[in-house]
Amino acid sequence: MNARRTYYLFTALSGLGMAATATAYTPFLQTIGLSLGQIALVNAIFWATLIAAEMPTGMLADGKSRAWSLKMGVVFYGLGAVSYLFAVGFWTAVFAEVLIAVGGAFLSGAQQAWIADALTREGAKDDLRHVYATDSVIRGSIMVLGGFVGSGIALTFGYRFIWVPFIFTGAIAFCVARRYMNGHGEPLEYVTEMEAFRLSLKLLRESRALLWVVAALIVFGAVVAFNHYWALYFLPQVGQWNLSYIWVGIYLGFVLAGIVARRLSIPVGQEGKLIVGALALTGLGLLAAASPYLGIAVSGVVLHEFGRGFFVPLTDSFVQHRVHTSYRATFGSLQSFLGRIGFAI
Repeated sequence: MNARRTYYLFTALSGLGMAATATAYTPFLQTIGLSLGQIALVNAIFWATLIAAEMPTGMLADGKSRAWSLKMGVVFYGLGAVSYLFAVGFWTAVFAEVLIAVGGAFLSGAQQAWIADALTREGAKDDLRHVYATDSVIRGSIMVLGGFVGSGIALTFGYRFIWVPFIFTGAIAFCVARRYMNGHGEPLEYVTEMEAFRLSLKLLRESRALLWVVAALIVFGAVVAFNHYWALYFLPQVGQWNLSYIWVGIYLGFVLAGIVARRLSIPVGQEGKLIVGALALTGLGLLAAASPYLGIAVSGVVLHEFGRGFFVPLTDSFVQHRVHTSYRATFGSLQSFLGRIGFAI
């Protein structure tokens, strides 16, 4: 497989298992005894762990191997899913979240860096934004499918079994990374882990554009409340199975944004104004989602996800074209480390 197909397959597999938990995640946590406050606390611990693990895992991805980092990411995802399969209360939920957070840290930065340098090796580095946008379309479609799978599993077998697909898709993603990813997306020039960290800090200090996009990511962290509580918000109005249809609406907006981003004609690296617009749409969508009228609330959610789906590939493209090959993953982790402080708060 070429680099694009490998990247699309890996991200689809690593996302499918997560998607299967999306429509039933917070109801599952309630079934094992967590209160609404404890759900928030578990997720705060998740973000704190991910933030703490960002820099070490990013440095390892550049210094050791990005393919190795991706494999470790899905291994920790699988371990977290197994832990959740047997979770019985708050502390076991915390343990599972910590494992999943470490997996997310291994993937963060390394995925975007891998495809950026793999495309450079293929002479197609100018296609990077198109690839990120296509990935958004694919992941959005996968999330729609996973939402139905998760609701079906929850209703048929019980909420606990929503974690089973996560285990299997993680194992398959590991095999894909092991077979197809080694060597293709590694740095064109190697530096040590500490040198990658030093160069990343230096670039961030000297680039107003990159400081600005980190600030935008911190603001974007406000979406986390919606991420955690949307299912409980709509559940009394529509029921568990119909949450899947809400989920379809949510990700139609996300997929549409990816399609629009693929067709952009502005120069790569000049996405600043569009990033601001995406943030505005995301916030306006959340405002409308608070409506007591279901139709307006769902429409607001679609608008929110359109903004989110636009924001992610635009910021990835904006950043990657300003970062040297030797420390792409480290800088991506530094960016995530700072940006996700907003999520933790």
